[in-house]
This record gives sequence, C-alpha cells and structure tokens, in this order.
Amino acid sequence: MPQQVSGRIVRPGRERMDPVSGAWVVLHRVGPDRAGPLDSLRSDSRGRYAFNYARTGSEDAVYFVSASHDGIAYFTPPLAEGRVSGENGEITVFDTTSGHVPMSLRGHHVVVSTADPNARRSIVEVYDLSNDSSVTRIANGETPAGATWQVHVAPGAADFKVSQGDISPAAVSYANGVVSVFAPLAPGIKQLSFSYSLPANSFPLKLPVETETGIYEILIEEKAGNVSGTNMKEMDPVTVDERNFRRFLASDMPLNSVAIIDLPAPPPTHVIDPRYLVALTLLIGGTMILTLAHALRRR
Repeated sequence: MPQQVSGRIVRPGRERMDPVSGAWVVLHRVGPDRAGPLDSLRSDSRGRYAFNYARTGSEDAVYFVSASHDGIAYFTPPLAEGRVSGENGEITVFDTTSGHVPMSLRGHHVVVSTADPNARRSIVEVYDLSNDSSVTRIANGETPAGATWQVHVAPGAADFKVSQGDISPAAVSYANGVVSVFAPLAPGIKQLSFSYSLPANSFPLKLPVETETGIYEILIEEKAGNVSGTNMKEMDPVTVDERNFRRFLASDMPLNSVAIIDLPAPPPTHVIDPRYLVALTLLIGGTMILTLAHALRRR
C-alpha cells in the first residue's frame, strides 16, 4: 500500500511560526532487519516537503522524518500508516546557542534497591530536564565546564551507566562525582536516566536538591527505613518488574533543600578470623599426622 508524508519545517518567529526554506529533510526507516535513510530533499520556499514511499520488510519497522537546522536534527513522531500531513508532519526547528538558557527540572525520580551480597545498593536516577527557552542549548566545547547540563552524584558511587532515555550514553560523561551532559537540549522536555551503586553503609543518604524540582519521587525496596524532606510524603506502594517498592513523593522541592534516605544496615556477613583458620588447619593437620603415625606403629 502506497504511503505518503508531507508537512512543513518551521521555527519560532517574533509573532508566529516562520517557514524554513532549504532545510535538509530525510525520510528514515529503522527496523530489526535493517535501518537507514529512504529518501531526502530540501524544503521549498514555504518550508514544505513531501515523500511517497512503501513499507517493506519487518512489520516492526518504524518510519519517521528528520530535518536539520544549525547542525541539529529534529524529528517527527513515528509515522502512522497511510497518509500523514498537517500538524502530524510538521517539524519545528530552533536556532542554537551555547550561552545560558532558562532550564528547569520538571521531575527527579530515584529508585533504591535492597543490598546485594556485596553489601552494595543499586540506584537508578531519572531526570526530566526542561529547556524553557525558544533556542536549542548546545555544548561549549568538550570539557565539563561547557556541558549543557550537570548534576552531582553521591560520593562512593561506582558502576555508573547511562540507561535508556532521550539522551545517548555517548553524550554523557561521569568524572569526579559529576554527571555532565553534552547533548543538544532543544526546547521542551528531555529525559536523562542513569544508574550506579553505593556501599550499604552510605545510608542514611543525603541528596541535596541542586535545582528547584517540580516532582520529586523516591522508591525504596526495603520494607523498613524512611525517606524525609521538604513536602515529602509516603504514598501507596508500587510494583516494578514484580518487585515491591515503597513510594515517597514531594511537589515543588525548593533549591538547597535535602532529601534523606534512611535505610537499615544489611545483615552482618560472618567473616571467620584468619587466625582461627590457621589454628584449625594446624589442629586438623596434627591430628592426621598422629593418626597416620599410630597406624604405622600398629603395622
């Protein structure tokens, strides 16, 4: 069945959305069997574009359109089958800046697991970053000072890993307790997710609020323990991947406030004193020698 997608490339103007002519527009296909561009063109003087194409191969393949402006690519949502046009085919692009832009934190979500056999707890943090301007913030160089966004991680963190989200792991660095994002941040909300582990004795854990946060959510897998902070209240528990978590929620956490996660210490691991092992070895060895000597005498 023939497919079609058409729309306009626009950017914010002083009073309305202005068309962008000459933008490079590409039709993409991404599937488990293959991925790559299917067609490309330049938008016309009124910012318009149109593609005719056919869906082939895997039924799980996704089709979408991108437009590049100032070196940054912007995308449509996955295309529905048939004909896509109007607002569904419109792509908004933005001018770029490496200077300051107003950013806010719409949400911060923290998930804390029970201690593992090595007495470490895994932590997952998810940030909902909002660029509240009309321009895309880009990095100013490759050093942390030029990052588009940064946040601190608790001391003692190890096994740092960027998880699935809107920001690629290749655009995130972690060093000296600081997570730095170098990805372009277009107007709107982007989600950053990462995980790490902490020693169980790091708790009670204090998490300073570095940016005023709209929704602050903390999930703990421990049945005991507590979470406290400004406006923080315990809600109904939730189940994630068949694991049960207690849920704590706060709205409008102010700058410089602190969330405290207080969890019980894991059960002590019984460690045998090395001196005891040496004595036990000598005792067993001595007994074996005496038994062998007695057997030889009887012979």
